[in-house]
Amino acid sequence: MRIAILHYTLPPTIGGVERVIRDQAAAMRKLGHEVKMLTRKDEFHPKGFDAVLIHNVMTMPFDLEWTRKLHALAAQHPEIRWVNWVHDVAAVNPAYAHLGWQEPVPEMLHAAVSEVRRADYARATGLPLESIHVIPNGIDLASVLGLTPRIATLPLWDRALVLVHPTRLVRRKNIELGLRVLSALRAKGCDATYIITGAPDPHQADGMAYHRELTDLVNELDLTEHVLFLGDRGPLGDDDVRSLYAVADALFFPSMGEGFGLPLLEALAHRLPIFCSNLRVHGEVLGETGHYFQIDAEPKEISAQIMRWLKNNQPTRHRRLLRQNFDMLKICQERLEPLLLTANECPAT
Repeated sequence: MRIAILHYTLPPTIGGVERVIRDQAAAMRKLGHEVKMLTRKDEFHPKGFDAVLIHNVMTMPFDLEWTRKLHALAAQHPEIRWVNWVHDVAAVNPAYAHLGWQEPVPEMLHAAVSEVRRADYARATGLPLESIHVIPNGIDLASVLGLTPRIATLPLWDRALVLVHPTRLVRRKNIELGLRVLSALRAKGCDATYIITGAPDPHQADGMAYHRELTDLVNELDLTEHVLFLGDRGPLGDDDVRSLYAVADALFFPSMGEGFGLPLLEALAHRLPIFCSNLRVHGEVLGETGHYFQIDAEPKEISAQIMRWLKNNQPTRHRRLLRQNFDMLKICQERLEPLLLTANECPAT
């Protein structure tokens, strides 16, 4: 579809609506649509578009001449899907009471950003609630978190637990314990994934042999879909590693020997909880902030420790809430596209 998005101002102007339309435009482009963002200063011919999304212009008194012009254009071109996108309603806002402003209801589809705004707009216009669709604002999660494209495309958003292990593939890093703990977590019904950042260490003669052993163990434990050896696809940059910390729920660091353990500091900087072996140096670095386990502990015992923490802290509930309800791409795909494709036949949600 060819879609126009109209608002008083556009990005890079800073504002809530400006950010919403920026991400909305980007999401609709990802879904294969042609999108233009326009203000009154831009040349606008509605015949060139299949749909026109008008954000706040029909409900706020900042340019009433433009508001009335859009009313007229919508009446003249009923073949176009016009959407009155309601972020704010001047008619029910005491701050605008002195204007005595009351514009007629536009001949358009109506989309409010929340149930509250839906009720406000229904009260101001007399429209039945069911005639006003609710399409919430959303965000581009990858953009907000500053993720690199490489990390943004990983299948992590719907996981119940994401464990990250920044390391090269050397034996003292004890990656096989991480794999067995992952298997134990999944056996308990936890949809966990385990990310290892590095490739075989070129300075270690048996690096490739260790990699093959780990791969065999992944297959033996049936974890192919739940373990990511990111180093297999080339080295990660610093920005990629920072992105991993941003999407991970915890650092898993089961080393059998360390002189320090720099990832511990990086995880602390990103406010990640840390599950690590009880090496003396780990205690020296982390003190009481680490979640420690014995190096020779059973994987089931370590997984139970992680599950207790997961139950008590529920760290992934924020990601699930954002992903399920406020991911802009998902909102556009599941709510906006059906509205535009079926127009007035689409039921309010």
